[in-house]
Amino acid sequence: MRFLALALSLGVSACGSADVGGGGAAPPDASAVDVTEFIDSDPKDVKLDEVVDRTVPNDAIVGDRTIAAPEDAVPAGRGPPYPVVLVHGFAGFRDIGPVGYYFRVAGDLRGRGEVVFESAVAPFDSPAARAAMLARYLESEVLRRTGAARVILIAHSQGGLDARYLISSLGWGDRVAALVTVSTPHRGTRVADAIGGRVPGVSDGLLNAVATVFGFTYNEARSRADLRAALDGLGERNAVEFNRSNPDDPRVVYWSYAGRTNRRSGGEACSPAAIDNPRGVDNTALALLPFAGFLEQGDPAAHVNDGMVEVQSARWGRFMGCVPADHFDEVGQIAHLLPDLLSGFDHLAFYRDIVRRLRAEGF
Repeated sequence: MRFLALALSLGVSACGSADVGGGGAAPPDASAVDVTEFIDSDPKDVKLDEVVDRTVPNDAIVGDRTIAAPEDAVPAGRGPPYPVVLVHGFAGFRDIGPVGYYFRVAGDLRGRGEVVFESAVAPFDSPAARAAMLARYLESEVLRRTGAARVILIAHSQGGLDARYLISSLGWGDRVAALVTVSTPHRGTRVADAIGGRVPGVSDGLLNAVATVFGFTYNEARSRADLRAALDGLGERNAVEFNRSNPDDPRVVYWSYAGRTNRRSGGEACSPAAIDNPRGVDNTALALLPFAGFLEQGDPAAHVNDGMVEVQSARWGRFMGCVPADHFDEVGQIAHLLPDLLSGFDHLAFYRDIVRRLRAEGF
């Protein structure tokens, strides 16, 4: 678990190269996909030919829900409910042994009848490079295998920037129905700017070599690290240009959540929001405590943060609200089996609620 703590503590903000997707057969027709094939199963264990050969009516019944393609759906894909894809942040991974980045979230949601995938991209690289890997994964592992016309992306930290680049710069607005970001530094984080300052006597080449070796030990998306590009992409200095170059796509619904820690109640920083601010407060994980204090400098009430990202930076699109959790707690790390004793935050219930709200909105 110390190793996992180290990997996550590098989460400055949100998280040749190997292809996490690629190739494959053409998308199956909507009427030729058995969507029940993906219920309560790990997507990595489902073979494409096992899906294409099944047939069900266009209006398929899954549990107590009817899946019907809407009139404006892409002809080759089925409509809502769309599959959910969890996107990890800086220094992230899909799973290390039994411990997933989103700890037990995918299994919990699948147990409630949801179709959930967990992506894996380079742990240390720019949002642009990671978005290209995410695009290949979504094309080959999600859209082709489910026959869905679109996906829902739930992204933590840097994963939200990857997703926005995917939608706006790579033209995925027609294939992403909704993007939900959790503590993504949409306006950058000063932590990345501080860490990104050159270490005296240490070259970028050496830092990247160390990061590459480190990433190879736990992340399955084998790729050479570009730590400088990753930190630049997460910092405040480059946030203005990133936002200018990646405007919201009107075809996509954008929601955001922020975390608050260091025993801060949130106050004005968490208002206004779609959801009432919970009463609980959170104690910061020891590894994040220095960063939380650094971000609060000057005016703690104005710079409420989760130990990596300030609330004001995490706001994007429709701001849903704050949760009493630090940057680790938001994804159930390190291996949280129970709700937090002080704040009451339950990360599994948090993601269930996100998906419930999305389904209620027609996704």
